[in-house]
Amino acid sequence: MSARNPVITGLGIVSAAGFGVAEVWRAVAAGTSGLKPLTLFQSPRYGQNPTGEIQRDLLALGAPTRASRSDKLGFLAARDALADAKIDLVRSGDRAGIVLGTSVGGSYDSEIFLTTLIKRGKMRARATRFHECSSTVDLIAEHFGLYGPGMALATACSSSALAIATAAEMIMAGEADVMLTGGADSLSRMTWGGFHALLLVDAAGCRPFDVTRAGMSHGEGAAMLVLESEESALRRGARILARLSGWGTSCDAYHATAPHPQGAGATAAMQAALRRAKLEPSAIGYVNAHGTGTRDNDQAEAIALKTVFHNRVPPFSSTKRVFGHSLAASGAMEAIVCVEALRHQELPPNPGFTKCDPTIGLEPVTECHHAPLVHVMSNSFGFGGNNGVLIFSKAETTQHTRAPGKVQVAVGGLGVIGPGVVTIKEITAPLPAGRGPVFSCGTLADTAMLTPNQRRRLSRLQQMALITARQSHAPDATQRVSVSIGTGLGCLEDAGAFIENLIAKDEREPMPSRFPNSVHNSPAGQVAIDQAAQAMNSAPTVGEITFECALWQGMSQLAIDEADCSLVGATDEVDKYLLSIGQRWGVWDDQIKPGEGAVVASLAPAGKTAVPLARVTALKLGRYRTPFSAEAEADWIAAAVDLSQVDMFLSGAGGSQKLEPMYQAVAAALLKRAGKKVEHQTYKQLCGEYHSASGFGFSVAVNLAREQKRGVLLYTLSQRGAKALCFVQP
Repeated sequence: MSARNPVITGLGIVSAAGFGVAEVWRAVAAGTSGLKPLTLFQSPRYGQNPTGEIQRDLLALGAPTRASRSDKLGFLAARDALADAKIDLVRSGDRAGIVLGTSVGGSYDSEIFLTTLIKRGKMRARATRFHECSSTVDLIAEHFGLYGPGMALATACSSSALAIATAAEMIMAGEADVMLTGGADSLSRMTWGGFHALLLVDAAGCRPFDVTRAGMSHGEGAAMLVLESEESALRRGARILARLSGWGTSCDAYHATAPHPQGAGATAAMQAALRRAKLEPSAIGYVNAHGTGTRDNDQAEAIALKTVFHNRVPPFSSTKRVFGHSLAASGAMEAIVCVEALRHQELPPNPGFTKCDPTIGLEPVTECHHAPLVHVMSNSFGFGGNNGVLIFSKAETTQHTRAPGKVQVAVGGLGVIGPGVVTIKEITAPLPAGRGPVFSCGTLADTAMLTPNQRRRLSRLQQMALITARQSHAPDATQRVSVSIGTGLGCLEDAGAFIENLIAKDEREPMPSRFPNSVHNSPAGQVAIDQAAQAMNSAPTVGEITFECALWQGMSQLAIDEADCSLVGATDEVDKYLLSIGQRWGVWDDQIKPGEGAVVASLAPAGKTAVPLARVTALKLGRYRTPFSAEAEADWIAAAVDLSQVDMFLSGAGGSQKLEPMYQAVAAALLKRAGKKVEHQTYKQLCGEYHSASGFGFSVAVNLAREQKRGVLLYTLSQRGAKALCFVQP
């Protein structure tokens, strides 16, 4: 048994079913529906449909005022989880981090800005300051002092399950001792209108696995778990609530929105979780099913359950009607349900079920009752075929979770779109008319790589990801391929067009084809389909260190031997909102212009790449403190990298005015410490300022290492406090 095994020492939850673990468990055990009429915003076409809305005053409960609705929900759950764990984070230093799942981010608040703009012609952009999905991570990390690795993941409905798995991998890899993890998502007009436009919502409320089921029900909320290494928990005498003994991820690589009809990806994720935990299927005493209530999803999941458990399916249920489908938060909510089921030794019921569907042939638990539970499983499946499965075990069990290995990582291929060239972009309605200079990649080259259908139906951002993935790696059916392609701001063009239309036409003429293209994980999902990549699929969204977070996930998949090849990258596009709001806030000037681009690298264990371009020998994520200390940053870098091997310091200087003096100070501190000449180079003067720009910086580092045989240290800071380093060597 490893001292690095992850255990759970704290829980926090806010939901339509209640606030706090005790209140929520009472609702779950009673099978109480949390669905109620929508009051958060007006919905002329769909407002009569029930939803899992939280109708309590979040500010009165202690949520911060300067935050999005998702941020507030996440903050409250985080506060409760950390209090439950009784942990002193000051003692943890840089060994405590945070990984959260999110898909909505600050969309609800940004939609208020857009509604005011469209309906009243007034531009009040303050709410958009919290639009980014990583805003919740930044708020919680800064407030509670989580200075270790931080990440936000946006894989739709599997986001928080993947976040919990990623946090566990960070603990087992020795990157942190404590990780706050889970997810938070609020209701928003975009997801509300999007799922209704796809005809996936049940007007009577969701009825998972029932023969009369007709779709999902929306929800919102947040759930957080404190994960610790067992060594850390025992050292401080913490109460261990349960163990996270296994986790598995996969991708259907089948369709942008529909599940694989035979549940192939779901099956693979469940089997991977069992392998990680070193458990036989018969050891699982209960499954909390994804169970959304849509006809296709429930049927595919039932087939997967029969496959994994050899037609001896253990008791299972879906608790979606208790919470509503809270999108990125749902996996974490259901993780808490599983932990409480273990603690109470009770099986949660499946509210909404009355009659078996003969095409499914399985009946869920309908009444809460006692059962001897040792190991339980939680399933989460999302748009793009992203699957995450978690296995929780009683605190008293002996854990045998497989530990990661040590792998030297080589870059086998590299695809790049960018740097852009400076052009003038027009700002069009509904924004006030204007124009400004941007680093644009213009008309995409190499679109001949794409099929006619891909060129016609996919967004520009998705095409950028596909082209760079093809440039870096040829599809290979013999390989297990994972995909982690992040984006700082997502598919701005499609998301903007969808929500503009929804607001302007009062939901009368929805654009269902735009909605699947608008989600953050659509570029990664399309790459998986194109490459038939069926291992982990992820979309980190972490501001300026988005690329490095994708790189971390890809390297981790190689280390735990869940992939033979990892495609890692990041992509962002410049649009009218980014340009206009940036001008309004004084972000852009003659020297600093918004940019765009895409980079995808193909990674493999060294020795398994015929002609490697370079090696990635160090990678570290964290947060810097305020006030900023260049000496402290130099210490952090020197602890991860042998400075005697560094020939060049490559930074994100030349972009943000706020970060410029910080980069220059760190460069000077490193030069002094290295005791030799270390050249300081920059790259943003070539590509502009955008969240995925460090991906372009990585491509520069790889080319320098390859062509000039130099060790290049890539160092990236985020305006909101995140930081990353990556060392690239020949």
